[in-house]
Amino acid sequence: MDVKKLEKEQSKFNTKVVKEIFEKIEKEFKSKVGPLHMAVSEDNKEFSETQEYSKLLDTISRAKKEDWIMDNNSKTTIYEGLGSIGVISNDVSDVSLYLILKALKTHNRLVLFVEDKIHEVTKKIIEIVNNVCKEEKYNTYIDYCEYKDFKELYDYADKFETFIFVNNIEKYFKFTDKVKDKNVIYSSYGTMSLYLDDKNLKDELLRMDEYVFNNNIELDLIKEVDVEEAVERINKNLDNYAAVIFTKDTKKAYYFIENVKAKQVFVNKNPYKDYLFEIDDEKLTKLKRIYI
Repeated sequence: MDVKKLEKEQSKFNTKVVKEIFEKIEKEFKSKVGPLHMAVSEDNKEFSETQEYSKLLDTISRAKKEDWIMDNNSKTTIYEGLGSIGVISNDVSDVSLYLILKALKTHNRLVLFVEDKIHEVTKKIIEIVNNVCKEEKYNTYIDYCEYKDFKELYDYADKFETFIFVNNIEKYFKFTDKVKDKNVIYSSYGTMSLYLDDKNLKDELLRMDEYVFNNNIELDLIKEVDVEEAVERINKNLDNYAAVIFTKDTKKAYYFIENVKAKQVFVNKNPYKDYLFEIDDEKLTKLKRIYI
């Protein structure tokens, strides 16, 4: 991370230009299939290269389709970026890409803080995005910073207006306790609770195990209890982004849906395609009202 470049002024935001950048980023991803697949393979031999690559393309498509809050600017209402955003995460590549695109959409600089070593595919993503922005003469800042000790993060706090924390909740509390004056957006993406009601659904559990392993997800498996107790246990866990139930009992499924506290609920379904990190543009911008 180059602190001097981080502090340089960005190009004036232009929705048309940024949308063109998105189109060129997508085109670059489609033309660099080989290098991206090699990067994915280098990161983890267990990953399915085709699936991982398709997730990246889906991420670009999703970011393009989501609302562009800067399009809502008028003579009396102006949305502005927060400035510099630090992302503390486990570096799931499609999540990193999504946040990079969101930063471009909301006129923010962004640095990914990754413990130990960043994934090769994420480095490739950053390279592609920066090259496209450079070609378009659009000045922004997208970079990463590797760290060994969690304490190192405190030294960077004054360089950022906001942090996005996509990680373990204990680490989140530890971080916010040290940087109390900072805006920290928390997401427990990467955690999941699974209630297995029927032993005959072991095949589903095996598929879930593979998905959880490949995507570095913390899984809380609950079985051999009734649905009420399962829901109670899940709801006690604040660090819960998604809840999954495998059951053949319709009443239990409905009870689970109505009572479980989670952002996403899956019933008899492996979450692979629909388990997605999301963040609203409002959280990455500040609203200025003009009175004349």
